[in-house]
Amino acid sequence: MRILISILLLFITSCKKKDNPEPVITITSPISGEVFMPGDTIHIEADISDNNVLSSVTLKLLNAGYSPEDHQESFSINASSYHLSYDYVIENKYLTSGTYYLTLSVNDGDNNKNEYRPIVIHEIPRSRKTIYVFIQSDSNNVKVNTVDSSNQLNHQFDVAGDYSGSEINSRYNVLSMSGKYSGAINQFSLLNNANTFTFPAYNNTLPSYQYLTSAHEYTFVSFYDGRIRAYDFTGHIQFNSQQPVSYQPGTICINDKYVFAEGFYQSAGENRLVVIFYPTGVARQEINAGFDIVSIISRSDNDIILFGNKNGDGKIYLYNVTSNGMNDFHSIFGKTIFSAIAIDSDRYAIATSGGLYSYEVSSNNLIPVDVSDAIYSLAYDDINGILFVNAGRAVRQYNFPNSGILNTVMSSDSVLDVKVLYSK
Repeated sequence: MRILISILLLFITSCKKKDNPEPVITITSPISGEVFMPGDTIHIEADISDNNVLSSVTLKLLNAGYSPEDHQESFSINASSYHLSYDYVIENKYLTSGTYYLTLSVNDGDNNKNEYRPIVIHEIPRSRKTIYVFIQSDSNNVKVNTVDSSNQLNHQFDVAGDYSGSEINSRYNVLSMSGKYSGAINQFSLLNNANTFTFPAYNNTLPSYQYLTSAHEYTFVSFYDGRIRAYDFTGHIQFNSQQPVSYQPGTICINDKYVFAEGFYQSAGENRLVVIFYPTGVARQEINAGFDIVSIISRSDNDIILFGNKNGDGKIYLYNVTSNGMNDFHSIFGKTIFSAIAIDSDRYAIATSGGLYSYEVSSNNLIPVDVSDAIYSLAYDDINGILFVNAGRAVRQYNFPNSGILNTVMSSDSVLDVKVLYSK
């Protein structure tokens, strides 16, 4: 009997040793539902205790799905009780409005304990920061300029070589540029104008790079030798089109499902539209476009609008992936289209040799906005509803589609392009 009692006492004692209580976390600041914005400092006060010695506590900011949204911090404890007092700065300026959770996590060796404090974060409104103007002063250099508040050009830095395209990634504050014959692919930090990576031109007398655009936070470049690649802001390749191919890719456009590219078959003299699966890079299909494509704009996953030129006329086509068919929607007779840009889901601005036009798909209506001289490239500030127009040696600003000019920036040399940098 005594042996049985001893065994029972030993069993009970063993169970008690394994039944350790969880750590206790009490958050006293911030209060539940307190409101913040990115960039704000959250003062955190909390008391943490346990019957065992705790090694550390981790602080995280989680979204409504309990995934991390900003930096985390860890604090050494090495005691059974600890008072945390810390000022946490919300560094992620891209947080959208909603409920988030400040979370403290500890482990006492047996138990994990998380304590959540819900807070509300209001997102920072997006705003325009800077207008960039690219100028070809000579055949060996491209000048990168900004526009100041008095509509004067301020020179920032030079990029060696010629020019085929540029894009600004406002999230990472970087400018990507590509040359054609002599210019490299370059990326610059717009925080300090430093060059962050370079891929030199690879052909001697032939073009190297044909076209540059951006999508999914990547910079996509079409190569004369048939490749289409995408680079992240660190210069690492994130997309490769299937190789080999027999065409030279030119104008490209990317949506969530496909990469669309103009493919010029030199032996046949054909301009085709090539559809490539994204992100695998595997080709899906082609169609003989029958005209020179200068701009491709996605309207949905399966529908795009094409702008280009055929037999001396500007042409507008709609293309559907499922049917692999094109509809000839409109012609601009006797005018060459240089570029086009979307204003909204139905309306487009078109730069032509005969001036600036507005086009509405739903009504198939082409409206001349300003036909005083040739327009070469366009940029649209969707925050302020302002269209920037490259008119050769002048950059004009329009409250598009109104024809009145808001401002004009003059250049002594030929303007290549205009781009807009936003706050995020």
